[in-house]
Amino acid sequence: MAIHDRAYNRAKSWSKALRKYHIDRDVSAGKWWPMYNNLHQYADNKIHCSCPMCSAKTNNKKRNGPRGWEPSKNWSISDKKKIDNMENQLEDLDKNND
Repeated sequence: MAIHDRAYNRAKSWSKALRKYHIDRDVSAGKWWPMYNNLHQYADNKIHCSCPMCSAKTNNKKRNGPRGWEPSKNWSISDKKKIDNMENQLEDLDKNND
């Protein structure tokens, strides 16, 4: 395990705080104030909520249930977008071939 000095930890904390700040700014664009007052609070605290967009998890592993094989339970938002994009491309391909 690598041991890092304070400068490395400070830089990682800064980049982590900026990432969380940008997420907060993009998600809460309609609010008049940010979630926290300074970047240090973003580095120390979690920023998430329990809405369906934030809590959607990919669970597309095949699983064995009481009735044998069952399909996946849920798709994450990014997986759903990829699937929709592939379906649209297949529709366009079918239209072009006809």
